[in-house]
Parts: sequence; structure tokens; C-alpha cells
Amino acid sequence: MSGRDDLIAQIMETQREMQHHFANDPANPLFTLHLTLPQLKTLLLLSAHGSIAGQELSTAMGVSLATMTGMVDRLVAQGLVTRREDPHDRRVRRIELSEPGRDLVDRFATAGTEKMRRILDRLTDDELRTVAQCSALLVNAVAQDPEPPPGCVAGFAG
Repeated sequence: MSGRDDLIAQIMETQREMQHHFANDPANPLFTLHLTLPQLKTLLLLSAHGSIAGQELSTAMGVSLATMTGMVDRLVAQGLVTRREDPHDRRVRRIELSEPGRDLVDRFATAGTEKMRRILDRLTDDELRTVAQCSALLVNAVAQDPEPPPGCVAGFAG
């Protein structure tokens, strides 16, 4: 392996360790959820894209409309999403996060942000500048990536 490959492997291992620490944090809201992974994925899609027609959501999720309907029924029963008639086409039902659904998704983002803030508070000013520079480099590299994520369907991350 070249020096460059060694550095990339080291960075990837460090990232894996960070993900492991975050994933195994007992304060992580994921541990208190009673949702299946597809239900959680549905909530995240709705959070990112707002109101979506049922057919669009089933396509983005890669499931049949009947399967999506059942999943949405369960999320409605939990009070996490709502259905409403499309104002332009009464045959179409639009699905969106309810207030409790938005709160739940926000708790995920906030939990990671709060933990990261606690971690960053432990660093010196010089270390923080280094992390800020490295983070900016990574964001720029991501923005230049011409490849869509695997499973990307009709503008939705699948």
C-alpha cells in the first residue's frame, strides 16, 4: 500500500470508530424508538422533501404502493405522519410529517449535534482550527462527487 492509501485507510478507520461511538451512545434517540428501519427511512425522506404523494414515496422507498400504504397507516396511527388530499388532484393523497414526527426527526439531528459539541469542547483552539479546515475540505470533496448515491430514485435518496 502506498503512503496515500495508508492515510486513507487510517482516516476511514478513525471515521468508523467515531460512528461506533455515536451509534453505541445510550442517549441516542434510536434506542427509544419503536419503528422499523423502513418506517424510519420514510420519516427521514418526508423530513428532507416535505409533502410527498403516496406513489412518489413508494417509488423512492422501492416498495409497492400497497406496502407503502400499510407502512403509512402505522405511522399515522402513531401520530408521526398525516395524510391530506392534494389540492390540485383530489385522487392523490399527500403524506407529510406531523408535528410529533418533525420533533422526532429533529431529536435525531440534535442528539448528534449536542454530542459533537461536547466532543469539540474538549479540543484546544488550534485543534479546533485543524478540524474546521479538515471538515471544509471534506465538504468540498463531497460537493464535487459526480456520482449519485446508490439507490437514488427520482431525486430521493433511496
